[in-house]
Amino acid sequence: MSVSPSPAAPPRTDAASAPVRIGAVVGFLAFVELTSGIFQGFLPPLLPSIAAVHHVSAGDIGLVTSLQLLAAAVCVPVLTKLGDMYGHRLMLRIALALTVLGAALVAFAPSYELLLLGRVLSGPQSAWLPLNIAITRDRAQGEQGRRAIGLLVGCLTGGVTLGSLMSGFAEDLLGGVRPALCVLVVLAALSLVCAFFLVPETGTRMRQRIDAGGFVGLAVALLLLQYGLSQTSKLGWDSSTVLTCLLGGLAVLAGWAWWELRTPEPAVDLRVIGHRAMWPVQAAAMLFAIALFGSQSPNSTFLATDSGAAGYGFGLDTMAIALTTLPSQILSVIGASLHSRLAARVGLHRTIASGAALLATGYGLLCVLHDSRTSFAVTVSFVGLGVGLMSGGFPSLVAERAPAGQTGIAAGIYNTIRTLAGGIAGGLFAVALSNVLLANSPLPSVDAYRIVWLTCALSGLLAAALILFARRRTPHELV
Repeated sequence: MSVSPSPAAPPRTDAASAPVRIGAVVGFLAFVELTSGIFQGFLPPLLPSIAAVHHVSAGDIGLVTSLQLLAAAVCVPVLTKLGDMYGHRLMLRIALALTVLGAALVAFAPSYELLLLGRVLSGPQSAWLPLNIAITRDRAQGEQGRRAIGLLVGCLTGGVTLGSLMSGFAEDLLGGVRPALCVLVVLAALSLVCAFFLVPETGTRMRQRIDAGGFVGLAVALLLLQYGLSQTSKLGWDSSTVLTCLLGGLAVLAGWAWWELRTPEPAVDLRVIGHRAMWPVQAAAMLFAIALFGSQSPNSTFLATDSGAAGYGFGLDTMAIALTTLPSQILSVIGASLHSRLAARVGLHRTIASGAALLATGYGLLCVLHDSRTSFAVTVSFVGLGVGLMSGGFPSLVAERAPAGQTGIAAGIYNTIRTLAGGIAGGLFAVALSNVLLANSPLPSVDAYRIVWLTCALSGLLAAALILFARRRTPHELV
């Protein structure tokens, strides 16, 4: 990779040519990350209401989550690399503008297809954090920089809990799901204003080559796979359309991997993933993402299902769904906050493995203890604490085990494959909910949800095993 900084950056000033204070900059970026967290927490409780408005099934509504994640898997590496080349604030503005457009389309879409397009346009939202971290690191280094980045991550995590609570209040107060979704449009627009007028540009530029073929190949492969999976409930697995899309997607994915391994500056450096120190950690991160992202939509639709019609569920509205999952959200924040202290006592690997074991325990129990709201809330609380420990520990573990000089690449790949795995898992779980149905009913059977939860539990167990395996091959001071 040919990398060279640009000539000396001009004095860092805002639009009024006054010196930019790092505290103010971090404050504005913290608001952007708070908005990002609200986005992530706001939507899941609203999914049953969105499904009712657009008259789609519990399986189909899962695409609302998975398509955004798949779009993010392509957008994040593109925007972050372009940020290194042309400016991180510029790319943040573009990411925010696309998210505003996507959020508006989700709120006002007259059809389900346009709703999904809005979610695709919202994919760049996942690039906000890495771009904000780059802007922060350009302004502050050392302990000040670490504290600032910690604040950004804390606002993101806290925003998820806040968004989960806000969605129910917004739907009740504003009189429907569409007005409630407009809250996200307003927050994203305010963040865009911050990026245009209150956030400075970074000063260093890198000369890099954009792997257009790699990004296009990944997008095409994901599109074919996702479309093929989405059509299985309507056309069947033996449909020529489904088989063509799935086989075509796998073929493009294989060609993409061949290209990425041979291009000097790949979109996703698969060689780092295959490094002996990295592959167990990256594989565990993918398994973590399957449980973290893939279960969001199924859990909400299960809670919203009327037990009188399906024999399971509680018929909850948006606010009740948010309150049922609130203990899990709070424990997730606590776990993320305490992971460093626990790691100092027992080691980082054991901390993450413990989180994975808690996640597996929660989903394993949920397979049998889902007959009351209390048991559901308690079991997913195990999941929340495990998610917090894993979310807090994984970035540090990836950085520590990265090959020399490739910490940034390894961190970027961690983010990409985690998002990609979550998107694919969401699509596969949507297939399960669309095909494992009650007799003479379009509703998923409870066995469909058990498939989802059991898959999440097994993912947690495998992730714990991989992390402990990685620990055995780690120098003592990193354990």
